[in-house]
Amino acid sequence: MTDRARGRRIDRRRLMDLLFGRLAALGGIVLVLTILSVFVLIIWVIHPLFFSPDVLFDGRTAAETGTGAEGDEPAHSMLPLIFGTVKGALYTLLFAVPLSVLAALYASQFMPRALKEKLKPLVEIMAAVPSVVLGFIGGIWLAPFLADHVIALFLAPLLISGAVAVAFVIRHYAPAWFRAVRTVRAIRAVDRPGMELWVLMAAVLAGGWLAIECGAMLEARYLQAGTRFVDTLGLDFAQRNTIVVGMVMGLAVIPIIFTISEDALSAVPSSHTAGSLSLGASRWQTAVRIVLPAAGAGILSAVLLGFSRAIGETMIILFVSGNVPVVDWSAFTGFRALSASVALELPDAEQGGSLYRVMFFAAFLLLIATFTINTLAELVRRRLRRPYAHRASGPSMF
Repeated sequence: MTDRARGRRIDRRRLMDLLFGRLAALGGIVLVLTILSVFVLIIWVIHPLFFSPDVLFDGRTAAETGTGAEGDEPAHSMLPLIFGTVKGALYTLLFAVPLSVLAALYASQFMPRALKEKLKPLVEIMAAVPSVVLGFIGGIWLAPFLADHVIALFLAPLLISGAVAVAFVIRHYAPAWFRAVRTVRAIRAVDRPGMELWVLMAAVLAGGWLAIECGAMLEARYLQAGTRFVDTLGLDFAQRNTIVVGMVMGLAVIPIIFTISEDALSAVPSSHTAGSLSLGASRWQTAVRIVLPAAGAGILSAVLLGFSRAIGETMIILFVSGNVPVVDWSAFTGFRALSASVALELPDAEQGGSLYRVMFFAAFLLLIATFTINTLAELVRRRLRRPYAHRASGPSMF
């Protein structure tokens, strides 16, 4: 190849690099301008509300729109909607965070690699399930089911925990029993890596079934026909309540928290765990006292991103929250969120009217909340990973 041909090839590569670099920069500029245009559009629509804040905080909800004197604007209270949004997100995290973080800890530190490669993608696929499907299942099946089994709902945590404890005690001592009868195949079946996962699933199902059966027996024995358990306790119970929202929306949030937490836990340098194990700590002590604090930045970021996801959810809230604009922390009552109000009322709002601007203001609050939480998650992740950055033997993912 001549020098002239080689020079042409180099010039062509430089030209392609320059072209793709400019295209990437153009794409970034277009993205930033698009985001800014969204903010500008929303602020342009809602700016009249800044001069009449009584329209937003009058004490009534958008569903209770009314008019005062002639020429007055209808008033719409945003406080119940903001309260309902935060309430639903907090109850979702209360359900999703323990399950997803503990599952991520088990998957990263104890689960056999072959089993992890099969099960982790299944959990991640859950994030692709449409929220309308989850909301439909929750509203049509789960909410009536829990309303008919309220005693089982109270018994489930106790009985499931007891079933799990009994199952693992049996599994711990089962090899000794099997050795007494010299059943080598049974010993291998019980001690096989990953077997504890299936034992846990069986124990949870057994505890749930036992809670349902015991709840039905207690209702038949101590309650009169047509009397609900919540009525005897004096609770304000709605079929579509916050517990159902937490369970259903938790299924949508768990894949996000699990995936990011598992990546953070797996990215902890092996020198940390090797040093702990060499000093005599058990695998469980190493996982809880060494790995978990080291991955705290990634886990906290995962929780914040899950919180952001829960705040912006719409379809699940529409199906299972009851859409009742009340300010009540009870888990047995419904609520109304900002996203649900926008979806329900904006199509019927008169363009340029009070309700139209209020719904844009609700969308603006959601946009600001998600941007703030996502930014906070990134800042926390960067700050909390610094103590471990200089100890890492390789690149850190958290």
